[in-house]
Amino acid sequence: MGSFAIVAGVWLVGYALRTFARPLLRKLGALLYLLATWLAGYFLSGESWMGGAFAVAGWFLLPWVDIVLRVRSMRLPISKQLQYRPPPTQDEFPALRETSVAFEDTGFERVEDTGWEGGEVRQFLRLFYLQEKRVQGAISFNQQHGMGFGFISFTTRTKDGRVFITTDNPYSNLPQPPDIFVYSVRNAASVTDLMEEHLSLLDTSGVDIANNVDEIDPEHLPQLMSGELQQQIRHNLRTGYIKDAGEGKFRYSWRGCFYLWGRVLRDMVRLA
Repeated sequence: MGSFAIVAGVWLVGYALRTFARPLLRKLGALLYLLATWLAGYFLSGESWMGGAFAVAGWFLLPWVDIVLRVRSMRLPISKQLQYRPPPTQDEFPALRETSVAFEDTGFERVEDTGWEGGEVRQFLRLFYLQEKRVQGAISFNQQHGMGFGFISFTTRTKDGRVFITTDNPYSNLPQPPDIFVYSVRNAASVTDLMEEHLSLLDTSGVDIANNVDEIDPEHLPQLMSGELQQQIRHNLRTGYIKDAGEGKFRYSWRGCFYLWGRVLRDMVRLA
């Protein structure tokens, strides 16, 4: 009973720390979760240090099991052509309306609702464009197995073919080609804050909007995004992270699975 109380006590302190907004306290709470897991393994294995170590390792092996059993079996379309998609329901994505208003209040014009669907994966995109800054804005909502998460992004395309993307998407994806730069911002408080981060990225990258960025017909944004998705898929086929699975689909290679696992572990530590 004493060992159970110790584990429960450490776990509850960790839970309490995770309720704070300060990153340092939240990370300390995550460490206490690991300590509680180690203690549980230690006591259940007859006070073996290795038992505790194996219990903690389970946290990091679970994503690998999911990748091997689920992700590797997925077959996704090689050609991802964006086309009209109806928006998710209020219950599925309650933040869509509020975030759309925030984009429009920042000066963006709504362009189109679009997206793609492949097997068990669906992505909805609401596109916006700010003519003054020549910046594309997007609200994205990804769904899989009845679960979904949303994020926003800003994109600028330069005359020399570079693409700069600033996003608050906390999750990693497959590598991008060398001329597509993705800047992930974890704690943007609003659409305006993330837009400021994007403009700062352009400034530090030496991008002069007036001279280096062409104006775009907003109606062409889905076609531009479709081309960039194809560019990413071709890049990963060449580098071996994914393989042609036939019938116009691709699957993750073992190299790609290990890459995803490494990124998931990195995200677990970074988002703790």
